[in-house]
Amino acid sequence: MSIAQGTKLGQYEVQDFIGQGAMGLVYRAYHSDLERTGAVKVMQAITPDPDTVARFRHEAQAIARLRHPNIVDVYDFGEFQGTPYMIVEYVPGGSMAGKMAHGVLDRASALRYLRGIAAGLDYAHGHGVVHRDVKPANVLLTADDAPVLADFGLAKLMQGSSLKSMTGVTTGTPAYMAPEQVTGGQVGPAADRYSLATIAYEMLTGVIPFDGEALMELLYAQVHRYPSPPSARDSTLSPQVDAVIMRGLAKSPNERWESCTAFVDALAAAFDGAPAAGVAATMVMAPPVAATRPIATTAVAERVATQPQPATVAVPTAVVQPRPRNRRRLLLGLAALLILLLILGVCAEVALATTLALNPDRVAPGGTVTVTATHVPANQAGEIQLWSVVHTYPFRANANGVVTQDITVPVDVELGNHTVKICWDNSCHKQAPLRVVAGVGEVQPTPVAGSTPSAGPRSTATPRSTPRPGSSPTPNSTPSSSSTPRPTSTPTSRP
Repeated sequence: MSIAQGTKLGQYEVQDFIGQGAMGLVYRAYHSDLERTGAVKVMQAITPDPDTVARFRHEAQAIARLRHPNIVDVYDFGEFQGTPYMIVEYVPGGSMAGKMAHGVLDRASALRYLRGIAAGLDYAHGHGVVHRDVKPANVLLTADDAPVLADFGLAKLMQGSSLKSMTGVTTGTPAYMAPEQVTGGQVGPAADRYSLATIAYEMLTGVIPFDGEALMELLYAQVHRYPSPPSARDSTLSPQVDAVIMRGLAKSPNERWESCTAFVDALAAAFDGAPAAGVAATMVMAPPVAATRPIATTAVAERVATQPQPATVAVPTAVVQPRPRNRRRLLLGLAALLILLLILGVCAEVALATTLALNPDRVAPGGTVTVTATHVPANQAGEIQLWSVVHTYPFRANANGVVTQDITVPVDVELGNHTVKICWDNSCHKQAPLRVVAGVGEVQPTPVAGSTPSAGPRSTATPRSTPRPGSSPTPNSTPSSSSTPRPTSTPTSRP
């Protein structure tokens, strides 16, 4: 659903299209009386039934009461043609995801960003609000390079959406989801702390804890496995840093840090080489993996162990030394055989490698893509995965090992580069790039330069001003009595 330029949403007038976030389209809008720019987030991902809309209003009111420098302000909310929308601060500085895409952050910068994120999360938790989807794309950056949390609590509104119906898990982004979110358990502040530890891991190592996993493998890993410690990715990181982050990634919520700020303080102490309080007793390491012995060897060993043995055993052994020439011939023959087998194996792999093609490979949200795969095992059942979001599509190959299936790209998918994978037997065997773009086959306003589609937007170019005496709040505006204004601010605007 698109909104035409000039459309009035309460006291805000839509100016232009910014892009698309996880919840739907994002537009820039302007309040002429307050001389304030905002971002309109159209909640297309929310089912517009009365119960969901009522929950949306309740969540919007709770989020609007949050007044913190590291949390995006909510200005207004309502419905447009039956679809809920929310007007929030416009933050044009991009997101943390863009910053982290350039590689590992230096430790001072990582600490500065983490402190801001932690302060915002702890404040929200103190007011009974859990974010549920803390990830780099939801951390916006102001013109002063300060982190600001966006999309607070919106993941909760997607309960009962296509994600939950397909997987049975609570909504969120898989790479940053706490184990209790994956299993559908009770989600509290500790889930946000797990996500913050995941972001810290990525900032310092350049990769997420479970990198390169297929979707279902990733969800399984979040619940049952422990990642490699950060020092395994970067040897310059100390064991103290490992201890702090691994506690943040503990599977049990009760074993994680008691607050986000406590986690960042401990990480800062670890950078300085000082042991952080509360680490040694609670550091979580990966459990040892028992080696699997060959069946025959195991059986023989157990049989020998159960037989009575004489007190002493003397067995004379005749040592036969092979002739040097025969040994050389044997080694040369084995080497030639191995080379031949290697060549045959490579040829067979090339000939039988799975192929994957997408038509088209550029599509708008809600569009259809035909996925074609060959050299899949005959009659094999599996799933096609749209990576970076939790969407899977089951398939079954035909007798010739060919898969041809149409998949529909979700309307709530973010714009940009995605990956389609074909998976079976708990492994993904081939992948292909898919570009999701706005307005394929339809006219969309020109995106604002430098804007981040996945971001929920904050204005730093236009100072927040005091409303004119004659202005009045929109029907759905949050009452001033329900918010705690910042110093020098008025009930309806922030300085």
